[in-house]
Amino acid sequence: MFSVKVNATSANLCVGFDVLGLALDIKNVFTFEKTDDFEFTGFEKKYCDIKHNLVYDSYIRVFEILNKKPIPVRIGFSGDIPVSRGLGSSSSLIVGGVFAANHILGEPLSINECFDICAKIEGHPDNVAPAIYGGLVASYKIGDKYYPNLYHISDKLKFVTIIPPFELSTEMARGVLPHELAYKDIVNNLSRIVNIPRAFGDGDLKLINNLFDDRLHEPYRGKLIKGFDEIKKVCNSNDVALCISGSGSTMLAISYDYNILNELKKFGYELRTPSVGTGVIIEEE
Repeated sequence: MFSVKVNATSANLCVGFDVLGLALDIKNVFTFEKTDDFEFTGFEKKYCDIKHNLVYDSYIRVFEILNKKPIPVRIGFSGDIPVSRGLGSSSSLIVGGVFAANHILGEPLSINECFDICAKIEGHPDNVAPAIYGGLVASYKIGDKYYPNLYHISDKLKFVTIIPPFELSTEMARGVLPHELAYKDIVNNLSRIVNIPRAFGDGDLKLINNLFDDRLHEPYRGKLIKGFDEIKKVCNSNDVALCISGSGSTMLAISYDYNILNELKKFGYELRTPSVGTGVIIEEE
């Protein structure tokens, strides 16, 4: 038996739509044990079969790619990543399945090859990349292959997740986005995303605040999150940067301390203070 531990992620980081992602130390844990047939434990009942389990789908995909016969396993799950809240819960399932298959086969694939498979299953790389590598990751694609770039994050930065009690599906969040964008809005984001790695690396909160001015998705998704404008106003008035985590409904606040917690409590949402995640971990039980 072995376990695969996968971190939560906060994708987009405001101006980094489908490109940037940050790992947060909130984990889902998957266990794998060889059996005669596939079994599932710890999942909701509706996910306890091979037709509806994303960990299984991702696990099998690796065997298909390598032209190997699948090795049956009992897949166990225990999780702390909120579901459909913009913290990469579905990405953790993909990463767990792909890395488990690679491990049980003796690691024939490199970490970069596993990342490419995960990104293709997910359809975009900004969640799976930090879940795999940890920290801050910017990804890009050449042809049909994904590549990651890893960046340092200053210890000066503190993170707060603001988690509403309602789900926001990726499909709904993408459905509100416009089909066309003005050049000026695209240039606005390009001029900011290129400076994000330096801002996070230096721990320059003032610069992060200046850069957090998205024109591609937050103006539209923010309307789906009750209190988003008010929370952003409170954060900004306290020199705290705020963005939508992934596609929402969670929001991510960035500061030098946790003083903002007192003001955020009045909104009644769950608050967590995770550290930066270190990437996927595989442990023999």
